[in-house]
Amino acid sequence: MTTVIWIDWYSYHISRFRALVSHETLRGEVTGIELVGGCGVHKGMQFRDQNRDDLPIVSLFPARDWNQVRQTELARALWTKLNELRPSIVLVPGIYTLPGLAAAVWAKIHGRCSVLMSETTRQDYPRTWWKEIPKRLLLALLFDYGFAGGKPHARYLRQLGFANDRIAERYDVVDNEFFRRAAASARRNLNLPEVLELPAKYFLFVGRLSPEKNVLGLLKAFSGYCKRGGTWSLVVVGDGPERASLEAAVVALRLQARVHFAGFKATEQVVPYYAFASCFVLPSVREPWGLVVNEAMACGLPVLVSSHCGCAEDLVHQGINGYSFDPVSESLEDCLLSIGALDNSALHAMGQTSVQMVSDFSPEHWAKEVVGIRGAYLQAPSHQKS
Repeated sequence: MTTVIWIDWYSYHISRFRALVSHETLRGEVTGIELVGGCGVHKGMQFRDQNRDDLPIVSLFPARDWNQVRQTELARALWTKLNELRPSIVLVPGIYTLPGLAAAVWAKIHGRCSVLMSETTRQDYPRTWWKEIPKRLLLALLFDYGFAGGKPHARYLRQLGFANDRIAERYDVVDNEFFRRAAASARRNLNLPEVLELPAKYFLFVGRLSPEKNVLGLLKAFSGYCKRGGTWSLVVVGDGPERASLEAAVVALRLQARVHFAGFKATEQVVPYYAFASCFVLPSVREPWGLVVNEAMACGLPVLVSSHCGCAEDLVHQGINGYSFDPVSESLEDCLLSIGALDNSALHAMGQTSVQMVSDFSPEHWAKEVVGIRGAYLQAPSHQKS
């Protein structure tokens, strides 16, 4: 039995899990554990995907939020459920919570394979060498394999002591086919832009309106773009603690006619905004990965992605499907101008390159990597002797 644990299951968790459940090697041998069914780590915001009734997922606290349950209570409930399931492979979503640590310890005590699902890079936070030592020791003690988002995440796992043959990559995936098909369907509805009050050409941001997303930096860069003759608009999809201050900044920058706040949109609702956008922008100053970039690329968009985003190294090829930029410099303004100067055929070519590039980051690949870890573990001499 292979068990996957996540705090609260978004649509991308569901798509990954469906790929596992449907893999011929794992059929009938996969279980999912959701810690809470209410709001997750983002207080007051629920992203949980309800389309799961046909899947073997158990929710430990289906009616409670992450901040409503004590960490010790979550850890005990998770330990009890693992005792009941007795999985041979446990995929753990990090070690920065007590339930995550409990799952890894359970696996070690019971002689099972523990896999760290990691979206952490060295640049996410300031690192001090002496603080990294206990982390290395803890990871060596608790985990057999690491599943990294992409290249920078795998690099950091190697720096923390994981051997190359103990690291799988491309953990951060979405349902590319869903977004590709849904965007194509939306584009066939020629009335949608008018219904949604979308500009003719626009840059698109999708995400939580919080400081680390650097939307204020985007607004300032967009203001410079407009002053230098740029003609596109900017559409912001999302909600969060900075919504009011960002709307005030738009007024202060005199961008009311050029910036449109669409509010929070569920997965299905956000697709038309991708479909009719001309380019996607993610300006975060801290972003472990940035799955909205995967979504935008699957919808066929060029992308402008902060170099502080974990996905930039894997998904952005300079001048080919977009540009990567330093979010604490003024380079975003230049990137907006460069993309905004392209004609429709060049934008389309960039978007099609995005589709091709993100195809390697798929739920099917994620499932294949899990199967590879499972096979390596079961064939290991230490396992065969036990």
